[in-house]
Amino acid sequence: MLTDLKEKKNKLAYKLKMHIRKKAMRQFEDKLVLLQKKISDYSKDELESFVAKEEKDIIKSYKNKSIAALLALLGINIF
Repeated sequence: MLTDLKEKKNKLAYKLKMHIRKKAMRQFEDKLVLLQKKISDYSKDELESFVAKEEKDIIKSYKNKSIAALLALLGINIF
């Protein structure tokens, strides 16, 4: 039973990481369109660093939204 819970936890964590990765890639591609650049203009290492930065931004926004939701649930207004 304990191993089953660990497997489910790992599977859920993997799905969340993949969701964040895909969202970061889409955001980076949108930025490239605005900059009028192509993916081929960058090396693989540069692309990985850009996507990693986007992932950090997404995770940060998720944390901020969850904290705001918790405070709203408690009836605390931060704005």
